[in-house]
Amino acid sequence: MPSSPPPSDLTVSLRSDDTAHVVTVEGELDLHSRDRLADMLARLPKPPMIVVLDFSGLTFIDSTGLKTLLEEHRRAREERYEFVIAGAIGPVREIFRITAFDITLPLVDDVDSVLG
Repeated sequence: MPSSPPPSDLTVSLRSDDTAHVVTVEGELDLHSRDRLADMLARLPKPPMIVVLDFSGLTFIDSTGLKTLLEEHRRAREERYEFVIAGAIGPVREIFRITAFDITLPLVDDVDSVLG
């Protein structure tokens, strides 16, 4: 009998105003949790022109999480809104550096750097 995937420790929350959606992502973004983030991003109401992912509480990201970010970055270019990742630190920031996502994706130190 196949075992079910382990529960993933990821929380995703949203706060919005007239110009921006800030999606706070905490825990581990992996194969078992990526759909939670992808679904939230797909359901974001328009027209805010900025989507900020607050990764200050993200502790882990795998290749499926990275793919989700690339998909959202591509969609942002196609639909003409700004997409920014804020607050990635520690192991998550190191993964971005190793994979060169720190060059590919717009990264900033914190949410205030974008919304300031």
